[in-house]
Amino acid sequence: MAVTIEDVAQEAQVSIATVSRVINGSKAVSPKLQKRVQGVIEKTNFKPNTFARGLTTNKSNIIGIVVADISNWVIASLIKGINHVCQERGYTLLVCESGGEKENELRLLQHLEEQRVCGALLTAVDITPELVQRIFELPYPMVLATQEATDGKHKITTVIHDNVKAITDAVNFLVANGHRRIAFIGGPENDYSSGRKRLEGFMHAAELFELEVPENYIVHGNFTFESGRDCMRKIYEENVELPTAILACSDLMAIGAMSFARNSGLRVPDDISFMGFDDSDLAMYFHPSLSTIRISYFDEGEQAAKNLFHLIDAGIKTTGEITYIPHQVIRRASVRRL
Repeated sequence: MAVTIEDVAQEAQVSIATVSRVINGSKAVSPKLQKRVQGVIEKTNFKPNTFARGLTTNKSNIIGIVVADISNWVIASLIKGINHVCQERGYTLLVCESGGEKENELRLLQHLEEQRVCGALLTAVDITPELVQRIFELPYPMVLATQEATDGKHKITTVIHDNVKAITDAVNFLVANGHRRIAFIGGPENDYSSGRKRLEGFMHAAELFELEVPENYIVHGNFTFESGRDCMRKIYEENVELPTAILACSDLMAIGAMSFARNSGLRVPDDISFMGFDDSDLAMYFHPSLSTIRISYFDEGEQAAKNLFHLIDAGIKTTGEITYIPHQVIRRASVRRL
């Protein structure tokens, strides 16, 4: 039978209220009594009921996170980083999946409030001004991870990688290897950070390196293998002069595009080169191995959690600061030097 708070109080010869004060640190207890109660807690291996503590302290030692898709490997890696910090701090991570639906995100934020979470993280695809306003109404602090607010104003503490700079560096890598005809497979246009910001980076790089980019060289997928294959089909069928290189906004789309190219009789990288984004496990093990932009989503999750605990410890909701996680260009066999 589990040890109760009454059992601890009886053995320590103190009141239940005194045991509660020791556990919650809600009121001062003399060092002598605190030592006696703590000794009994350790001896009996007493585990306080987290929910019951939450009713007393209005805190639950729970951190919430709302994500669009748990099965996405990027989100899985991010969650691992967040959970690593939470475990070190003695907190439990509550993961909620929204399916990317705005109504579900709003409902889940309310649910986390009902669970008395100490703080939360959000990885929504489209963080609109409406959603930002709702976040500011919440009683707990929030950190955005892997996604910025769509108005471009960093009112909420944010941890992300610099999508514009990462794509610019990817184009620079391709140009340095002799490529001037570069096509771009972007993400969904309603995805501000991974969609629109990466497209912004590509257009910035095209201007910077004075590249001519025909309209049919830019297509949009949804980060899946299938969409990468379909985007490559569009590029292949609608352009008389094919690009010498394809830059895709995810490794899966790059691999899908490579698959279509090879099935169409193109040799990779002899006839056409490919570059992805993320550096997933597939990038290294696919043949030929995929050049890509490496993002450590585990590190991104760790940093997001650390920033959230800074807010919790300081008793504030936001700093409005944005933290960029470093990225790295990874050269592999899928890019040929012309």
